[in-house]
Amino acid sequence: MKTLTTQNLKFIDNYLKKSEIFYDDIRMELTDHIASAVEEKMKVDNIDFYDAFKSYMILNKKELLKKFSGSGFKSFEPIKSFGLFLLKPINLPLGIVFIFSFHYFQNIINKANFVLNFNYHWMAFIILFGLSHQIFFGLIKKKRFFMVEQSMWILFLFQQILNLFANPRQIDNVIHFYINYFFIYLTIMFLLFYVNRIKKYYNNKHIWN
Repeated sequence: MKTLTTQNLKFIDNYLKKSEIFYDDIRMELTDHIASAVEEKMKVDNIDFYDAFKSYMILNKKELLKKFSGSGFKSFEPIKSFGLFLLKPINLPLGIVFIFSFHYFQNIINKANFVLNFNYHWMAFIILFGLSHQIFFGLIKKKRFFMVEQSMWILFLFQQILNLFANPRQIDNVIHFYINYFFIYLTIMFLLFYVNRIKKYYNNKHIWN
């Protein structure tokens, strides 16, 4: 994009903000997409930026906003990505540590109390995590990232699975202990996955301005 200036890019970004593209990551991707198309149109038609932008958006705005607004993305994408994240070789050592710690703690921990209090601790984590997310992104940075927020679908899935094993009449069932302990591992992996998604944008100065 040699022929486009920083001012041109900010113009596109502000236009998208006014078009209710609230997610910073989607707006960044869409800005790059439009800028490339406008630059090509400037060269082919030999016109200035504003004429090229206006001409391109008249023809493509509706389709672009529909595609990049977030509605065109599938909610199961983060769940699929999380599954692939779990399978990464770099995460294998943490899985091994989890297995060894399981064999150690199962002999010294009170399984009944662990199972009984697990849901309370889980809900406390959900509340604390949600508040931390809102404070950091909503109040401090004042940014929204579609791909990061979509990660919350994973926690929703976790909650639905936990609800299947929330029967108090089966509280002493050792299976509950195994399942809940495994969810600790999944929760740790989710936090790593969540941070990994944020890191994709952390060093991008344009998106944090």
